[in-house]
Amino acid sequence: MRRSEHLWRLVRSYGMGEWFMAAWVEGLEVWEAARRMGASVAEVDDAIPCTWADVLRGQPSHGDTGVVWAGRLTADWTQIVQVQGFDCDRALRDLSYGGRALLVGWDLNGPRDLKYAVDGEYVTGFSVTVPGRRWGSDPRALDRYALGLQFDLDDSSWKSDPDLPPGWLEYCAWEEARLESGQEDYGEEDIPEEWQDFIALSTGGYSPPMASCLASALTLVGRVTGREIDREWMNGSHTRYVIGDQPNG
Repeated sequence: MRRSEHLWRLVRSYGMGEWFMAAWVEGLEVWEAARRMGASVAEVDDAIPCTWADVLRGQPSHGDTGVVWAGRLTADWTQIVQVQGFDCDRALRDLSYGGRALLVGWDLNGPRDLKYAVDGEYVTGFSVTVPGRRWGSDPRALDRYALGLQFDLDDSSWKSDPDLPPGWLEYCAWEEARLESGQEDYGEEDIPEEWQDFIALSTGGYSPPMASCLASALTLVGRVTGREIDREWMNGSHTRYVIGDQPNG
């Protein structure tokens, strides 16, 4: 596994490789962060301690109902994983009042901008794949946390990465030639067994530079909060909040 994409691999192992959204909030109790997103924290059924395996148990699968899973990450920061819906994005400014808040997200259409709000103001937003594409009142506010990270989808240094899975470059050449020849499916070709995972990754939108960019966004957040998203947190019990019908964002 490439070290530069280990956090993307981590969230993928929990089923979030193709769709992910999370917010990190400073200085708020978990229930208060949920309240600011619109959860009815007084309703017992809308706030249930659970593990990741049970986070959607009994909940509708459509995206109109917001579902988040939230818990303390450090003494000062709460981590909120958006399981369904777009509440973290919609409420980021509200979540930042009295402190700071960050947002990272992506889907099959690509990554969303990394957003950073302070006391109700969007201070920084930037593309995690296009260098120089920034906005906010202080676009460079997070630069000191970004040293050594990759936010450039066109960076080709991954091709010489010693941690690149053996056979990936050969697979990429084969796949490119296959597509250029007009093939729409894999037919009955004799595909090497070790390429099966590559095919699954590719059809899910994976590429080494994209994974590095997304992992870099999570690494930056970890530098700000003092702790990266990790298996210890993901394997713990946190609180699921149901937020109700929300517009798709």
